Amino acid sequence: MPTLFLKCMQQKNLSRQKILFCLLTSIVSICAYGQRNKNYTNATYLEIGGNGLMASVHYERQLFKSTKIYGHIGVGIYGAKQLRPTIPFGVNYLLPINKSKSFIDFGAGVTYTKADVKLYIIVDRINNNPVQYSYFNFIPHIGFRHHSSKNFMYKLSITPVFNHYDGIPFIGFSFGKIF
Repeated sequence: MPTLFLKCMQQKNLSRQKILFCLLTSIVSICAYGQRNKNYTNATYLEIGGNGLMASVHYERQLFKSTKIYGHIGVGIYGAKQLRPTIPFGVNYLLPINKSKSFIDFGAGVTYTKADVKLYIIVDRINNNPVQYSYFNFIPHIGFRHHSSKNFMYKLSITPVFNHYDGIPFIGFSFGKIF
């Protein structure tokens, strides 16, 4: 890659066009080589179900260069009668399956919501003065994740929701871009 430029420069009587050609060829080959070994550190994706409870948009970032540990935060909606905002955040680990672009994705998150979550409908409060106005749901997950050659990603996860009611079985599907 960079040696091509050095070889060109060692030749005598080079014209400016040849020098420019050698320089551009070296830069393009370095960039192409870098693209082959690219480790994606960011992702943005839409999630149906999962951590956002109904639908959410997430930003994900690799936390440490030496590991496949990622952190994510998003904003979503939830509700049956009235849509309410949710704020899901958490961490996950990508365990590679062989040397492919597929992973076992597992981790845990917390979702903040103003609505009370019970079997994915908003619980109507009989009491006019509810004690709690904010709710946190603990949501572990495990699933399958794949990165395509076109920087597209998708994942399917089992995402049970745990809160002050108990556990609720649930799933999530996500798709988006890695960069």
